[in-house]
Amino acid sequence: MEGVFGLLLMLLGVSQAVETFCDGRQDGALCYGALGGSVELQLMDNASEIPRYKWRKKTSVTKTYQMILTGQKNKVKKNTLRSRSVFIPNNGTFRINNLNSTDSGKYTLEIFDSNEHKNRSQILQLFIEAPVSSVQLVSECLPQGLIRASCLPEGGDSPQYSWTLDGHALADSELLSRDNGTNFIVLRQNISGRLSCSVKNHISHVSRDQIVSVCKEMKTYCDGRQDGAQCYGSLGATVVLHLMDSFLEIPKYEWRHQSLTIFKSRTNTIFSHSLQSRYLLMPSNGTFTIKNLMKADSGKYTLETFNSDGRKTGQRTLQLTVQAPVSSVQLVTECLSTLELKVSCPIVEGDSPQYSWTLDGNTLTDSELISGNNGTNIIILRQNVSGRLLCSVRNHVSLVSKGEFISPCKDTSQLRCGLMFAAAVLSCAGIGLYFKWKETKYKKMLITPQIEENPEDFQIIEQSNLADV
Repeated sequence: MEGVFGLLLMLLGVSQAVETFCDGRQDGALCYGALGGSVELQLMDNASEIPRYKWRKKTSVTKTYQMILTGQKNKVKKNTLRSRSVFIPNNGTFRINNLNSTDSGKYTLEIFDSNEHKNRSQILQLFIEAPVSSVQLVSECLPQGLIRASCLPEGGDSPQYSWTLDGHALADSELLSRDNGTNFIVLRQNISGRLSCSVKNHISHVSRDQIVSVCKEMKTYCDGRQDGAQCYGSLGATVVLHLMDSFLEIPKYEWRHQSLTIFKSRTNTIFSHSLQSRYLLMPSNGTFTIKNLMKADSGKYTLETFNSDGRKTGQRTLQLTVQAPVSSVQLVTECLSTLELKVSCPIVEGDSPQYSWTLDGNTLTDSELISGNNGTNIIILRQNVSGRLLCSVRNHVSLVSKGEFISPCKDTSQLRCGLMFAAAVLSCAGIGLYFKWKETKYKKMLITPQIEENPEDFQIIEQSNLADV
């Protein structure tokens, strides 16, 4: 009964798994199987015409050979994998179920004639890979209108990636990263359409599509008309600084970054000593724009104004801070031994991140939060806390969040004890049955000689009686 139950479990598991076929009749064949699935290997055309054959595997650790299959014509003499495999002599196929990583390796088939001479041998290399079960496609807008797309597979050994846009392979005019074989790409500006990511290995292939739209250029605005204004810009994006209502009525002015003069102007004529294509001054509305912001753009800016006689009439300073935006965030949960839930909120990138947490839309309270700090990237929740947990990460130029439903941690100690007790009971029952079987067998052995000896005893008595007569 136990064997039948185990066989049913094996068959149910295989029916849900991946099945592959490989022709291994050519020497040096490369075959692949899915972890937990089945592989059918054709080793020969027909074993019924072969006097003797044996199939063995070379172990990677000891470098010795392990015999797998031996046979003569239609008769299989030995199959060390018989619990999860079957060999069909009339078509020469060997099927292995419930594949595991130890099945990987080099297999050698040797065929002998009727005189026990080896006719030929052929090698087959089998690789067991975990299949790619699913994939997610995540896209986000970057500064300057770029799009970063990430292809996140679940499971899978040695994944290979490919991307298409509206059914065609991405061209250099669309792809900024110039690499179409990685799990993330960066698209150029003004790219839109149906983006598809495909992930495959030798035994699986999955894909995911998503419509991507043109990203608008990230731009921040800051009113710098007050002395000592604090302004922020996103790395790689654009910032517009409002310096004055208008420069048209000002005879002369000078705009500096630290000690470097950017603009000088007299009678609405601009003289620039460091003019770059990413700077733009609009005298009519008093704005100064910096495109493609860099960390070097951070610092103190000074605006000085003068009258027609060259006398300084005013001076204001502005502090600009350029920050990398928070691009993406994850939620990672872990049950502690005390049944408390540890939750971390890691980010991929971003300067000076600030964290906040909510549960079902409400700020976490001391009755829920054991660590007592709602502003860190790691928190510890008390026992029996459940609901939709949301982690928000922000800085002065970005805000991202990630939510997830959480459940109380379960106490598995009683379950483990129960399983251990059940295992102990089954072991004791097995030992008891074994000794009961041994006792029964021993009693039978004692009874059998008595039955054989009784006729001889009668025969001896009869002979002795005859002698007396």
